[in-house]
Amino acid sequence: MKRNAFTLIELLVVIAIIAILAAILFPVFAQAKVAAKQTADINNLKNINMGNQIYMNDNDDMWVPWSSGKDCNYVTCAKEGTDINWDDGSMFGLRYMYPNMLNPYIKSGLKDKSGEMKDIWASPLSKGFFKNSKYLYAYNYYTLGGYSACSSPYAPASCQTRAASKYQEFADASYNTPASSSVLANPAQTLAFADGNILCRPPMYITGIGGSAAFVAIWGPADLGDGKLYTNGTLETVANLNAGAGPADRDHFTNDDLRLLTGAKTVVSYADSHVKVVATNTLYSNKVNTGRWRGALTNNQGWSRDWGQ
Repeated sequence: MKRNAFTLIELLVVIAIIAILAAILFPVFAQAKVAAKQTADINNLKNINMGNQIYMNDNDDMWVPWSSGKDCNYVTCAKEGTDINWDDGSMFGLRYMYPNMLNPYIKSGLKDKSGEMKDIWASPLSKGFFKNSKYLYAYNYYTLGGYSACSSPYAPASCQTRAASKYQEFADASYNTPASSSVLANPAQTLAFADGNILCRPPMYITGIGGSAAFVAIWGPADLGDGKLYTNGTLETVANLNAGAGPADRDHFTNDDLRLLTGAKTVVSYADSHVKVVATNTLYSNKVNTGRWRGALTNNQGWSRDWGQ
């Protein structure tokens, strides 16, 4: 009796066709997965911005302070709980930071006395790289939330003596405290929150103060980079960035931080509450570059209160 069956060559041809189709479709599936996460990221930032708008309605039209614990670096503050990311005795503990002030208006993603951040506060594009305690969105706090510790009753003298040659627009003492919506010259193009690490800093931080691009803290998770980040031509390294780092998980850089920092696409929400995906380099000083892009800014366009005037 004659049996019908595939020959070896026929089987190999079928396998080859399946392999070709898989090679074509897998990148498409990967792109679709990133697109879905990007959409969720956009929705998260819309909700965070909406929470801030409600907060402003309850607080004389003032943007949320970046921290409510600005005296904790200058006087002793009683620590709460044992989670060092929740409260390390400084203004940088999540206990005091702006997510905890906005969360009553959002009611999603934060747990009392825990450094864990999830749901709306955890970027779907970035959260897989870190422990739960890593902050996954960044606030344009110099402009909107009050400059450094300068609204503290224990503010250092430098808060009143910033030179314009170094600090540019941010030398103005009005930046010491959170902004009201009325002082923003161009809210539709002023960065509010973005993919990044809790607090982000303007080009002046590089060109005036001479800081590290890593502490600009804007990430590009929608199109990851290779981790090669240069500030004024000097390569940033994990070892150098972690020198003198504090004990909390949020204080420590990893190679994943560098991959995110060198990414090419960033989700950004603006002061008028709209959200969009932008090229990461449009947010950075031209003193910063990676293997794929160079920062586009020579001023603080899109970052300061009055740049559009």
